[in-house]
Amino acid sequence: SNKNAIINGNFGIWQRGTSISTNGYTADRFRTQLSGSTHVSTRQVFTAGQTDIPNEPTYYHRTVVTSVAGASNYCLLQQRIESVRTYAGKTVTLNFYAKADASKNIAVEFEQDYGSGGTPSSGIAEIGITTCALTTSWQRFTITASIPSILGKTLGTNNDGFLSLQVWFEAGSTYNSRTNSLGQQSGTFDIAQVQLEEGSSFTSFEYRTIGQEIALCQRYYEKSYNQSAALDSSDSGDTFFVSTGAANYRFTETFKVSKRAGPTMSIYNASLAGGTTIRNYTAVSSVAYTVGVTTERLFNISPSSPVNENLYAFHWTADAEL
Repeated sequence: SNKNAIINGNFGIWQRGTSISTNGYTADRFRTQLSGSTHVSTRQVFTAGQTDIPNEPTYYHRTVVTSVAGASNYCLLQQRIESVRTYAGKTVTLNFYAKADASKNIAVEFEQDYGSGGTPSSGIAEIGITTCALTTSWQRFTITASIPSILGKTLGTNNDGFLSLQVWFEAGSTYNSRTNSLGQQSGTFDIAQVQLEEGSSFTSFEYRTIGQEIALCQRYYEKSYNQSAALDSSDSGDTFFVSTGAANYRFTETFKVSKRAGPTMSIYNASLAGGTTIRNYTAVSSVAYTVGVTTERLFNISPSSPVNENLYAFHWTADAEL
């Protein structure tokens, strides 16, 4: 129980949408980092009844990389695991399935980051660097690594340190020491069923219920609208109010799951299902409570040209990612 430190390792939760080409989060808790090169990350569906990967998973993660030549250019998929204390001084085993559009290598490493605030120690990369030779068929890869102790290290005062798993798809020569000289390449890279656990051997993949997995993801990111789609005109507002003609309205949103830290709130215009547009508003501010910032958030809304007795609404996201 709770042996897998990777959240959403089965790629079932995609709160930010299922096709993403920007630098940042794709499937929940997984983020694409890149420089110079470009990518498109998408949620893919397994054929029902396939036998390449056991226990009938539903989804996997696909990254299509378009490489651009440059020594400092790269593209990788990362998950930041909360707290640099995680597995410090321990042996861990990583297990995942992967394939590509042709025979291609990828590289895997771990990194310890001591966080921000104060004078934290410098992070440590190049932990457990391993080259994995992908083919066009699914293969299981098992990697064992020793995570350094944090004895004698100084942790940041903001409590935002982490252990990072990094899967490199391509890397310019600047990153040779971190990638076993992987080099630059374009291609399609598929990954499924990622598990990281303590010990020197892999045990069976840990399946969580959808409810458990979404709750783990919402500790870091929660939104008021459709959990598996981008915001569009079919999404009605989360919070409704009837205007009295006043210029400002104050709201408190209570989160489904307490956040890792006080989140950054973003608020958006919304439309009623059925095509009735709710009047626009302009966000004025997002004000944190001095107590309870991880469980609720207070912010102000200022409707654009408020009209008495008109219906108004808005959507929001709460981001507490590392």
